[in-house]
Amino acid sequence: MRASTLRTAVQSLCLAAALHALTATAATQTLFDQIGGEKVLRSAVDQFVVIMLDDSRINFAFAGTNLDKFKFQLYSQLCALSAGPCEYHGRDMHTAHEGLKIDNAQFNALTEDLYQALDRAGVRYRVQNKLIALLAPMQKDIVK
Repeated sequence: MRASTLRTAVQSLCLAAALHALTATAATQTLFDQIGGEKVLRSAVDQFVVIMLDDSRINFAFAGTNLDKFKFQLYSQLCALSAGPCEYHGRDMHTAHEGLKIDNAQFNALTEDLYQALDRAGVRYRVQNKLIALLAPMQKDIVK
C-alpha cells in the first residue's frame, strides 16, 4: 500500500471515529444539556420575558403578573421538560390559562417570542425545535 493511500485510509478512519464520537455524545446528552444548561436556559427565559412584554399581541395577558414567579415557573417547566435537574410544581396548563381566552394567534405569537428568546440566548435552531415540539401538545390546554 502506498504511503498516500495509507494516509488517506487513516484520515478516513479518524474522521469516522470522530463523527461517531460526536454522534454518540449528542445522542446521550439531554435536551437540557443541548440547550446549554442552566445558564443558557435562564438567559432565554429572561430574554423571553423582555420580548413578551414588548409584544402588543400578547403582553396584555401578563398585566399584573408576578414576573419573578413567572420566570421561576417557566424556567422550572422548561428545565423539567428538557430532562434537566428540575421539577415543575406549577399548575397544569389548563388550570393556569383558564379564563384567559387565549386564541391560536396569541399562542403562535408566544411561540414566536420563545423562538426569538432562545435564538438570542444562543440556542441552535435544531435544539429550539426540539424544545418547542415538547411544548406544542400544551396548545390544546391553553387555547380556548
